[in-house]
Amino acid sequence: MTTRVVLGALMGALMMVATGCSEECVDQFDCINSKGNAGEGKEWTCTDNKCQLRETTPPAGDDAGTQTDAGTQTDAGTDAGTQTDAGTETDAGVMTVAEGAACTTNESCMAGLFCEDSGGTKKCQPLHIAVTAAAAGGGSATDAVVVRYKNPGSEPPTGTATATKLSESTTGSSRFPRWSPDGTAVAFVQEISGNDVELERRNLPLAAGNTTALTTGTNAGGTIDFRYMEWEPASRIAWSTTTKTGSSESTSGIKAIAGTGGTVEDATSEGVFPSWAADGNSFVYSQNSIGLKNKTLGGADSPVSGSTATSEQPLHNKAHGVLLFLDAKGNVETIGGVSTPLAELYTLNPAATGTPAPVAVANATSVDIISGTTTGQLKSFIANHTWAPGGTHAAYVRVYYFKPTVGEAALCSAGAECQSRPANVIFVRRIDASGTPQGTEMELASEATLPSFSPDGRFIAYLSGGKLRVQQINPEATDAASLKGSFPLITHSWSGVQSGRGDDHRPRWQPR
Repeated sequence: MTTRVVLGALMGALMMVATGCSEECVDQFDCINSKGNAGEGKEWTCTDNKCQLRETTPPAGDDAGTQTDAGTQTDAGTDAGTQTDAGTETDAGVMTVAEGAACTTNESCMAGLFCEDSGGTKKCQPLHIAVTAAAAGGGSATDAVVVRYKNPGSEPPTGTATATKLSESTTGSSRFPRWSPDGTAVAFVQEISGNDVELERRNLPLAAGNTTALTTGTNAGGTIDFRYMEWEPASRIAWSTTTKTGSSESTSGIKAIAGTGGTVEDATSEGVFPSWAADGNSFVYSQNSIGLKNKTLGGADSPVSGSTATSEQPLHNKAHGVLLFLDAKGNVETIGGVSTPLAELYTLNPAATGTPAPVAVANATSVDIISGTTTGQLKSFIANHTWAPGGTHAAYVRVYYFKPTVGEAALCSAGAECQSRPANVIFVRRIDASGTPQGTEMELASEATLPSFSPDGRFIAYLSGGKLRVQQINPEATDAASLKGSFPLITHSWSGVQSGRGDDHRPRWQPR
């Protein structure tokens, strides 16, 4: 089986997993991911694992730019089996209790709020978001952190100046925070030393001494990291095992453990990217050369009817069970010297009559361009897809690149040949309960990646320029203008949010 690689950034990300730490860079793509576009006439280089700017003079008429995907690699995993493959009343009804007011259930709190204990009384407070960020001390270390989606009490809403570290360890990086189903605990990966890792859980509120070690990498099949990890909506945490023999690294095979700890369960011997169904006891995943498969813990696994051998990265929707996934159908393009799958986005409804058929949500595109002496095609593919929890919308990144008539394709950097498009643009599209897209795709944000819906579907968090940003949306919108309306963009002023490992680095909202 062949290794699936999307953009140079993914190769760098896999190497960082192998070492157990995240250097500033492995190649120029890491620098672009963390620091953004180098600017006209300049490019990033990675020298001695440090990002450096240098002047560059592009050939006349060929200014495709060097900006790469800020975390938008399709993250197909490395599955190859044995190779790397607003009111104030209390509980007056659903979503009527305002921030700071007393509550008894999450459902009673208004959008973006969680009913949590506050000095012995439950009150509606802004939801938390968990991400992986550069450690406060600088260097190459990272921290799993949580932050409220906005400053409590701010109106209009403002972002925060700091984030709260989850790990209570004073040494070693932490990363990949994942929420429990009830939103009262977070699991994350803690480095112990070298490739020695531990899966830990910390409860909210974040009092000292409330961290529990769930399992070690050794007990979890000898994994050196917990990749593609998922917890909510299940009681178990699932992940893909990463092992290393010499300089060769392999990520394949899914394991699970109860959110309270205990025995590690071998769920599958191959495959990556588990996504739990609403029942919390089964998940869908992808396996190279086979496509999508279903697995029930303690039972058999089986291919997903209607999927193809090239289908990958499936996401269950717990509201109606429809799957959202990528499929390049074998189409690839060499971009920046890297063979890149030109993925498109589909839904698949297992409940459909007969054999279900994939339904296209977002296709790859190609437009002929003539810009001065430059001719070629402005093209795009899809990455970093996600569901709104209620199954009403899908969000994804459209990755733009320019393929000149003569020469190699390069990712866009807002030049004329790309019609001022940057490499990464987030779009949102409405989806009905059968998985059929409605209307046209609506642009949400440029130079942005890794969108994530709040549990009520009324906010989207995403990463841009190394910062966490949150945009409130109108779920009833039918065009880009009304999607964001007059809602202000919330930008958190602290920086260093990681994005280079795709879905592993996606912002995760506290469930309600």
